[in-house]
Parts: sequence; structure tokens; C-alpha cells
Amino acid sequence: MSAFEEEDVIEQVSKISVFTPLIYVTVLITALVLFSNFYRKRRFNELYKRQPFFGDNLPKELYFQLKNNNLKVNEKVLKAALLRRGAESIRRTIKLKEVTPFITSLYQRGSIGDELWERFQTATKLEELEVQEIIRETEQYKKGWVQKFVPLLQEICFNEALRRRYAAIEDRKLDLLDKWEIEVQDDGKLKIPNQPKIQIVQGPNGLPLTAAQVQALAQAQARTKASSTSPSVTTFGPAPPENLKK
Repeated sequence: MSAFEEEDVIEQVSKISVFTPLIYVTVLITALVLFSNFYRKRRFNELYKRQPFFGDNLPKELYFQLKNNNLKVNEKVLKAALLRRGAESIRRTIKLKEVTPFITSLYQRGSIGDELWERFQTATKLEELEVQEIIRETEQYKKGWVQKFVPLLQEICFNEALRRRYAAIEDRKLDLLDKWEIEVQDDGKLKIPNQPKIQIVQGPNGLPLTAAQVQALAQAQARTKASSTSPSVTTFGPAPPENLKK
């Protein structure tokens, strides 16, 4: 390389500005920030449009309505609303723990899609955050109340579960009574349409007879009736001689 060519290269290198790397880094960071914001908005829209794993949390909404009310609400009312909110959170947490092995097994086998699996994971994380928030709310009302608060929530949750099960049994009973056209009388007895009358046969000692005893008694009565109604034997012809009678 000649001296003139070396001077041209040095002149070209010296023409590169010091701000060129800074501009490059700035453009790169700006592109990454824009991409991150776009990805977050898209992810947020997907989560917002996704169907939740559970329905609306009415106890939680009621608690925040009472807490953010312009009128001052009694502290006991807020504590009762917080108990209802905590009981609902405990119920959902127990339900998630019950279905975790089944959903995990189905997802590993490919029986359910990624959408349902992500909904389940999102619901699990939301319930964990909900429990932590409830504990913080509890500490704001009274220090050390959490030790009594959690067992009380479990008791409320189990009582509500028993109440729902009993109500389901009552609804099932009414549906079956309507399906079978059975009426409940005022005295509590059931009135079944086209029900054959059952006659209870009593023995000599006044106690009811069993089915085998009733059958044996009916057979004995039938034999007695047959023997009493059978015709007598009549002989025709001359009378036998006297010596044969002797």
C-alpha cells in the first residue's frame, strides 16, 4: 500500500463522528422499548379477553364497595365483608388444589390445550396474590388477627359447602318428586299415585306375618276350601246282603 492510500484511509476514519455509537445505542434501546411496550399491550389484551377460570368474585367487589364508600362504614361491617372475601378465596384455592393433578395429567397427555393450561396457571397466581392481599388487609385492622382469621375462614368455607350441598339435595328431591308425580301431604307423608294397597296380615299373636308365612297360610286356606267344597261319593245299585253287613 502506498503512502497516498494510507493517508486516504486515515482521513476516512477520522471523518466518523464520536456521536455515531451513541446514536446507534439510542436507536437500539428505543426499538427495544417500543417492542416491549407493544408486546405488553398485546399480552394484556389477550389476558383481558381471555375467559377467567372462575366467575366474578362478588364478595371481593362488595368489600371494596364498602371500603371505598363515601359514607363511613362500621368497622364490624368491613370485617364481616373481609371474612366473606377470605372465605371465597379459600374456597377457590381448595378447588384449584383439587383439580391440579388432573389438569396437569391432561396437559401432559395433550388432552387440553395451552389456552386452558394458561388460564389455570393465571388463576393459581391470582389466588396466591389474593391471599397475600387479604392477610395485609387483616393486619391493618388488628395486629395478630391472622392467627385466628385463617381458621375462621376455613370454618366459614366448610359451613358454606355443607349448606350448598344440602340445598342441592333439596333441589334434587323436588325435581324427583315432580318427575315421579309424588305429592307431599301436610303430615309429611308421601302420596304416590296408582300405588297398590298393601294389606298387612297379622298372626294369632297380633304380630305381622312374613311373606313366607303369608304364602303358607294362603296355601293352607286354599286346601281347606277345596276339601270342604268337594262332592260326596254316592253309590248306585242294590243294597248289599245282610251277611256282608255283618
